[in-house]
Amino acid sequence: MVTRTTIRSLLLGALAIFLLPLVSCSCPSTPSVTSLSPSSAAAGGAGFTLTVNGHHFDSNAVVVWNGTSLTTSFVSNTQLTATIPSSDIANPGPAEVFVYNPGSTSDTTTVGSVAAADDTNCGAAGSNETPFTVSP
Repeated sequence: MVTRTTIRSLLLGALAIFLLPLVSCSCPSTPSVTSLSPSSAAAGGAGFTLTVNGHHFDSNAVVVWNGTSLTTSFVSNTQLTATIPSSDIANPGPAEVFVYNPGSTSDTTTVGSVAAADDTNCGAAGSNETPFTVSP
């Protein structure tokens, strides 16, 4: 037997399904880095602009160099640029680069890790680490 309560429950369930996309969280997508340009530099050289190519970069994405967030320019959802100061390539050795899409303005990064976190339920999405070589 179909009652008013059953019909009301079915209608409310259908309405919830249709409205779900309207109230869903707009969490950041997970970026991925496919290449760096340049991918190496000479130790003691001048600072330069690093181009980061990949996928799923948000307009507020941040490039991280050895655990330090850099001022980042959004070019497109597949390209970012960041200025690498000469002090960051003063000595030879590896550098790790990754990108994260902040979930809020209070996001933090962890030095030496691709993890990024924030105080929302969404979390910041961090990319894969990509090596950069500072040669002697």
